[in-house]
Amino acid sequence: MPYGGYGPVMAPAELSQRAAREDEASLQPGEEMALLRDRLDSLRAYLRDADRKRRAGDGFGRDCVRRTRGIAFDAEDVLDDLILHRQVSLKSQEYQSWRTPVRYFTGFITQIIARRGLSGQTARTKGMIDQISENQLYGRAEDTPSVTPASSTTAIAAWQADMENTVFDKDLEILKRMLANEYEDSRHQRFISIVGESGAGKNTLVKLVCNQISTKMDVVIRCDMQPGSSIGDLLTNVYQMALRQSADQCYELEVEKAGIDSIGDKIHGLLSGKRYLLILGGTSSKSTLNFVRASLPDNNGNGSRVMLILDTASEEVACHANTMNREGFNGVHLMTRLDQEKSMQLFYWKVLRKAQYEPWFLAYEKRRSQEQEVYQGGYHSMRRNQKEEEQEQRDNNVQSSVHNVTGGCPMAIVLLAGLLRFKENPVQWDAVMHPSGSSGYHYQQQQLGRTKRGMETIFWTSFEDLPDDLKSCFLYLAAHDTCQDANEIVQMWIAEGFIINKSPYHRKTLEEVGHDYLKELVLRCLVELEETKPDGSVGLVRVHRSILGFLQSEITEAGFMEIVHDVDVHDVIVPSPSVRRLCVHSDKSTMYTTHHKFPKLRSFICQVDEKRHKEAEAQQRWKKRVHNDLKFLRWSKFLRVLSVKGLRLVELPDEIGDMIHLRYMRLDCPDLRCLPPGIGRLINLQTLNISNTQVEEIDQSFWKIKTMRHVLAKSLALPAMCDDNDEEEAGSELQTLHGVKPVASGSGEWSPLDNNMTRSLRSLEMHGFEHVKHGGPAFEAALQNMHLLRHLSLQGDDIPSCVFTEPSLRCLQTMELSGNVKWDDIVLPVTDRPLRKVRPNLVQIKMNDGAISHMPQSIKQQLKEILVQG
Repeated sequence: MPYGGYGPVMAPAELSQRAAREDEASLQPGEEMALLRDRLDSLRAYLRDADRKRRAGDGFGRDCVRRTRGIAFDAEDVLDDLILHRQVSLKSQEYQSWRTPVRYFTGFITQIIARRGLSGQTARTKGMIDQISENQLYGRAEDTPSVTPASSTTAIAAWQADMENTVFDKDLEILKRMLANEYEDSRHQRFISIVGESGAGKNTLVKLVCNQISTKMDVVIRCDMQPGSSIGDLLTNVYQMALRQSADQCYELEVEKAGIDSIGDKIHGLLSGKRYLLILGGTSSKSTLNFVRASLPDNNGNGSRVMLILDTASEEVACHANTMNREGFNGVHLMTRLDQEKSMQLFYWKVLRKAQYEPWFLAYEKRRSQEQEVYQGGYHSMRRNQKEEEQEQRDNNVQSSVHNVTGGCPMAIVLLAGLLRFKENPVQWDAVMHPSGSSGYHYQQQQLGRTKRGMETIFWTSFEDLPDDLKSCFLYLAAHDTCQDANEIVQMWIAEGFIINKSPYHRKTLEEVGHDYLKELVLRCLVELEETKPDGSVGLVRVHRSILGFLQSEITEAGFMEIVHDVDVHDVIVPSPSVRRLCVHSDKSTMYTTHHKFPKLRSFICQVDEKRHKEAEAQQRWKKRVHNDLKFLRWSKFLRVLSVKGLRLVELPDEIGDMIHLRYMRLDCPDLRCLPPGIGRLINLQTLNISNTQVEEIDQSFWKIKTMRHVLAKSLALPAMCDDNDEEEAGSELQTLHGVKPVASGSGEWSPLDNNMTRSLRSLEMHGFEHVKHGGPAFEAALQNMHLLRHLSLQGDDIPSCVFTEPSLRCLQTMELSGNVKWDDIVLPVTDRPLRKVRPNLVQIKMNDGAISHMPQSIKQQLKEILVQG
């Protein structure tokens, strides 16, 4: 009998067989999917080649390239949709049950409809690719590989870390004289301005100055005024930085409630009687400088200084600051480009390893001294062997070439050195610096020949020299205009799929490969290293403002990402619906939400200044407390990266559990108190960062996500002991577990899911541990099995002695311990075997004053070089 006019009714057994066949078909990628991947690779090869030509100045086929890029994006969407459908099918099979036949068969029919719809979409995409192929739009494009593979070394320590004063020695001496207070007239407050173009080395010069005079100052404050920030923000930052260097903490909690005048008074009182050096960057208006001056004490002539770092466009501010000085003193220092000799010194300083630079510099200084003696009449001629003459000729050629290519701009010289660090000299060096010669560096020649000379030329040449996967990683940094944590960057790269482990036999994790990528960018001088960790690894990085401008222009042209800046409070985000990566930055807006849909979205990165919420509420711009939401992301089924900071989120939609492509989620939202139960459905989630929220508990299903690698929280309760009847085990890929606290189980045992989730841990930070209540012996046994652990931060009543004595924890590099240590259990084993042999990789151990005071002298003697109070 027909059912609704759609054919005969199937028997349950027949329908079950049909379901099995459909499920089997849904799990097989098939020839069509493989063919689509192959054709997508061809499109990507064409686009890589077209982008190289576009950056070289060739405008051929721009409309065609945009259309082809759109088809490539559509093909990626189809593939992601197929993956989504396959994973949903796998997940649904786990819940199949004849006890709920209606739900099962309804889901089965839905899957058939969805899969057939995908088949049609796949066919249409293949048709568009075939049409492009028939029209030979990309048949003549060659996918030229990168000029060089990844560098032969990623050891940053092999290169010079800090700039010597030989390049900026004259500038340094001038500034030191300005800062000196040896004479009566120089002991009054002075305003000193360092003015120069972007990339002239202003920040490098300031670092050199601080290294030499910081010990002569009571307080040294460095504060950069971000675009869009207010004078109140600047003064608050200055006050907080001064407070950290002061023993007086009485006003700290009142800063946010105070007005500009009040904060100025606090700064004045805090710095009175102290000799201070205040370094300000980004101060582009005279009124801002007037506010700063009104907040600072003159300190009765003790030699306090204010140093401004200004671009040439803000030279008027420098002149205004100079009027604040006493008559007869000029506080403006203009940085100029380097001459040929200084250009060569800076180039060799960056391009050569430490072991190479030192002998070169000694030979160079020897040659210079001989030339001076000849010039002064000491010699009639210089006696040199052939090797010395050849070296002199090479140096002269390099000196001329470097200055011609860079124009003496320090930033351009550094970029050139980073490009040539891993190339053979002289063949490959000549190919880059002399593009007119014949060589295989075809695209470098186009770059140097068709774009303007200077920093932009060298940057694009360096960019083209990057491997293709590293290009995507580098472009992703355009979303961040401030210092960024290296771990967060790598985790987002992994979530986007940029990191590919090409050396499986080396047994490197994706995180280790990602850090190698980041070190590669640092060594190429495309990314600046701002801070290193105690173990020597990369901590914080930033992209120079000039390079950031180039990156942001490229991501716009290539459709890689859209960046939205400073949308007003009543505006909404209205980028293109086809946007694939959306980044929102604002220091002005107070809320971000929209009713628009972004079905193609892969990454959503939002950074909003949360202080604007408080200011708006204080001014009663809204009658009630404002909260944001992320409901507009419900239609972004391909979302892989979700990073929000400053939004006032109090909850997440439960539908977020349907975004099974989501791999990275960072929620920097202090008002957020709970996460929906649906978070356990994010079967591909790798990173959850809720360290700046009030979330203290997560649904138990979350801890069963097998792909989870990093969990960072503030005070998150660990899961209770697994149920014996629960067949599903926790994932074993977890590497980071921060900001967690144990919970007391009924049996008083250690309970992180039977230790399944801790066996691969690299970093553990736990607080609130009580030895008796939380199963101390069980935790100590689990700790001994964490063979890969490198960082341990433990706060509790008793610290397990195994952290000092257990040989299996030999990978530990840093420890932060707060609690009672039973030194009697440690002295005897350490006496038999020195602690430095048990912990050969330990570079820092931080303990409170009480624990250090009770530490036996024999142990303290062994740890004196790495022991830190805190």
